[in-house]
Amino acid sequence: MVDQRTRAADAEGLSWLRTGWIQRARKRSSTYSVMTVVLCLFFVAVLLLELLEDDISMFETLLSAVLALAGIATAVAVLFAGVKLPRWFGLLFVLLHAAVSVYYLGFSDERQNAVASIQEMTVMAVYLAWFYGPRIGRALEFVILVAVCTAMLLGPFGGTAVPGDATAGMFGITNVLGVALLTWLCLEIGFFVRHRMLREGQTDPLTGALNRRGLIRHAAEEARRARRTGHPLSVAVLDLDDFKAVNDGEGHEAGDAVLKSLVAQWTALSRQSDAVAASAATSS
Repeated sequence: MVDQRTRAADAEGLSWLRTGWIQRARKRSSTYSVMTVVLCLFFVAVLLLELLEDDISMFETLLSAVLALAGIATAVAVLFAGVKLPRWFGLLFVLLHAAVSVYYLGFSDERQNAVASIQEMTVMAVYLAWFYGPRIGRALEFVILVAVCTAMLLGPFGGTAVPGDATAGMFGITNVLGVALLTWLCLEIGFFVRHRMLREGQTDPLTGALNRRGLIRHAAEEARRARRTGHPLSVAVLDLDDFKAVNDGEGHEAGDAVLKSLVAQWTALSRQSDAVAASAATSS
């Protein structure tokens, strides 16, 4: 009951994800595409606010206008036309944001845009971790942090403070290290939440074996690997005879113990590349 109340409270806090237009967009497109577009629209709002400023250069005005139009076009394509964004689009999105951040931190004197670029890095780190995982996420985030931190130190906002110059010395080594550490922390938090969600959604809490959803996903991955490499793919199916008699005669706790013991034995006898799944991982 406590677990059910906790899940109900969590679901209530995420009720905005069940709003009609988001549900319809997810059905037409994909969750990845919708969440990418939501992030795009956030940056579109920021870019439109920048266009209202009267102290930005012509190049920066043109840059903000082009990026805002690109974001709006992407949102229309996904939300109204049902376009599914390819996986490379998100990587291009992250790299484009990093490039714009490097420009504002290393080559522009716009303090508001420079500070906004730093604030947005944590959001982009979580996005990168959630949708691309550790292998791609850590490598790409490392490259981005090197570029951004270098721009912070060598750009007009770095160095030592100069009397009468409001930009020089705004970002020192302490600020740069703080930005790098906070961004990397958000990246690792994103990895942890992603791993936790995948594990809870694809494994049986009683035995630790893959559940039906996890089996389908793992089987699809193995089938693709087998087609690509030409190696054979083997599936072993084991059935427990008279398992109901254990529940009826010894109780459900005994049935649970049998399931946990068998899954543990099968897992111990399996190779690291093998997977154990349970199609009926409860004692009912």
